[in-house]
Amino acid sequence: MLSKALLHFPQFRFRDGEKRLRNSILKKTFVNLPEERVRLKLIDFFTKEAGIPGSRISFESPVNLAGDKSKSRTDIICYDKDFKPLLLAECKAPDIKIDEKAAIQVARYNQKVGAPFVLVSNGILDFWFKIEGEQIIPQEEIPKPFSPKNEIIRSLTYWEERAFIGHHLKPVGRAFAKTSCASLFSDPHQPVRFLSFDGFPEEFALGHYYRIYGIKENVKIGVSIAANPYGGTRLNVVLNQGGANTAFFTTSLNLIAEQENMNTEIHSSKGRLEIDLTNETGFDLNKNIGDMVPEFHCLLLKHS
Repeated sequence: MLSKALLHFPQFRFRDGEKRLRNSILKKTFVNLPEERVRLKLIDFFTKEAGIPGSRISFESPVNLAGDKSKSRTDIICYDKDFKPLLLAECKAPDIKIDEKAAIQVARYNQKVGAPFVLVSNGILDFWFKIEGEQIIPQEEIPKPFSPKNEIIRSLTYWEERAFIGHHLKPVGRAFAKTSCASLFSDPHQPVRFLSFDGFPEEFALGHYYRIYGIKENVKIGVSIAANPYGGTRLNVVLNQGGANTAFFTTSLNLIAEQENMNTEIHSSKGRLEIDLTNETGFDLNKNIGDMVPEFHCLLLKHS
């Protein structure tokens, strides 16, 4: 089934300009790795929707497996009210296909943990199992102890904690950014991916979650709202053609709010170009960001 992690996002913190993941239960930051993002997205679901207290969730618990020379550790264990293991969850990166090998690995771990439920997730698909004696029974629906019980509240603080909106964004930009984040990232049936970019300034905040729009065959547009280490907020749009990113533009929402002319940089094989996004596309902080995707596409095609 579609992963419950799809509607959730991990928290981030900037440390010396580096974007790091924050585990809100352990109160620690970690390297921004794909499988760690999946784990924290699931934790966000467990605590915010399923109503499981953070005090009943553990990480990296050691398990001693027969014939295992390395020290194996679990990703997530959820406990019941009597602090007995209720769920063992194994997290994989989104590009890892979940197969029989992954299920066997979790089953081996659970021989030591003894949880009645097992979850294997890559953040896109969830595979739930119920353990009854020696039987591992696939579940077609999410088990009742983990079914959603609470509504997700996506306040401005929610998006700030997840590095979508920077704390220095001006009020008119905040209203646009909050509305745009809800529009881009609140539907589990729309493709959202974390994209990484090397060699560009942290000011651009390119490495973040993007809503992917299919324009036509082999042509896609990725749209993101992201905070940078300095409290700024960027609108980033990437053109992908034939599986390769061929151009992108990055816009400061504060410069847009202040009606500065040179508010956007376009980067492509032609080099770097400064433009006024408002003049080029009719962009407006009062518009729906999804309605602007065709204009974004035409702009990047024009300059790539």
